[in-house]
Amino acid sequence: MTDAPQANGLTTPTATGYPAPKFERTQTQPENPFAALIPDQHIAIIPSFTLESGVTLHNAPLAYSTRGTLSPDGDNAMIICHALTGSADVSDWWGPLLGPGRAFDISRFFVICMNSLGSPYGSASPVTNKDGNPANERYGPEFPLTTIRDDVNFHKLLLDDLGIKQVAAVIGGSMGGMLVLEWAYFGSDYVRCIVPIATSSRHSAWGISWGEAQRQSIYADPKYDDGYYPFTDPPTAGLGAARMSALLTYRSRNSFESRFGRNTP
Repeated sequence: MTDAPQANGLTTPTATGYPAPKFERTQTQPENPFAALIPDQHIAIIPSFTLESGVTLHNAPLAYSTRGTLSPDGDNAMIICHALTGSADVSDWWGPLLGPGRAFDISRFFVICMNSLGSPYGSASPVTNKDGNPANERYGPEFPLTTIRDDVNFHKLLLDDLGIKQVAAVIGGSMGGMLVLEWAYFGSDYVRCIVPIATSSRHSAWGISWGEAQRQSIYADPKYDDGYYPFTDPPTAGLGAARMSALLTYRSRNSFESRFGRNTP
């Protein structure tokens, strides 16, 4: 493995024998304070990326973090896919699994986690500037809708840029598990193993209805203002109600009864 120097002084690991990364790198995103919450992440700038909808993002940031060493052949990458509210910091939610001799063995694998589109933690989202131009306003509610396939295709550009030629395993839960299933479409010659956890290939009518109820909770908050609310004064009441509803779906009736049931004589 070699470390490819960047103009900003950062180094990005790449496989020996492959071209140095072409995408610019940074570790700062002045317009987005949430990106600064994630330690030790890089942000690659993707010059142009067209979504399934046909909308093209320009100078789109892609936040990611890596652990371990990329093999000379670029074939030992392990992709960790975060859930809906996650970031590129694997240690934040799967820390006990990360390290030498553990499930995410950084002595064997080049572990990489990439932030999804729409997340506030560094990748292109409603809180990043339009077209990556500091002179532009944030996207806000004008940020285009994206898909799971968009995320995977977006992330694949970064893997190519790093010189990754084969993926040893892709692992993720919930929304991250959906990305895992999408990665499988590249075939076993590229992705050798997938580990989807607590996920599905599509939403059921039941799941869709829960999601819509949560969105309506946010829309009903007067502060929402069709998404054009001040960055410093978000609709926290609506978001709180939506999250309460979401948490109900993560447990079963029996789970609630065993934890909080009122066993009166």
